[in-house]
Amino acid sequence: MTTAAADRAANARKIFKLGAVLFTVTAVTGLILGVVNEITREPIMRTQARLRAEALANALPEADEFQSVPAAGADPMVVGVDMGKKGGSPVGYCVSVAPSGYGGPIGIVVGITGSGGLRAISVLSHTETPGLGAKAALPAFYGQFSNKEADKLSVIKGGGAGPDQIEAISGATITSEAVTLGVNAALAYWRDNLKEGD
Repeated sequence: MTTAAADRAANARKIFKLGAVLFTVTAVTGLILGVVNEITREPIMRTQARLRAEALANALPEADEFQSVPAAGADPMVVGVDMGKKGGSPVGYCVSVAPSGYGGPIGIVVGITGSGGLRAISVLSHTETPGLGAKAALPAFYGQFSNKEADKLSVIKGGGAGPDQIEAISGATITSEAVTLGVNAALAYWRDNLKEGD
């Protein structure tokens, strides 16, 4: 065997050996990730269910139970509807929306009373900028939506928000407008699909 042929054979063995090591590492890593996923799936699902239940209760505190109802209509922002009941009688609805914020979808639960008033909102999930848009999940911002009777809300910059206005988070107007857009979509959904006949 010539030196060149011996070098090629040695290189082929090295390549095969590196490929085998890479395959083994990848297979073991995949197996570990699969096991971890299987172990954590149930706890994650339980945590998500608990957080959703808390968001529903915060958005419509009068209710002591919630029943999912089919979502109708064409607004893709509306991702779910739950009827809130107290003692078996309906007291309002929680409309879940997912408007697009600065960093991605913002999961919001909007509590609407039986008469169509905005009871409260809960920010369930977001990927907004820490220190700016992430402030949407703080009571100083989302508390502005509590007990509003307006059919449609708008965002203003600076103080002095009126009954149908929400003061924007400083430096996070896009997030503020996205949350308000989602709330307005929930109110419109209630009027178009859930409002009892006059």
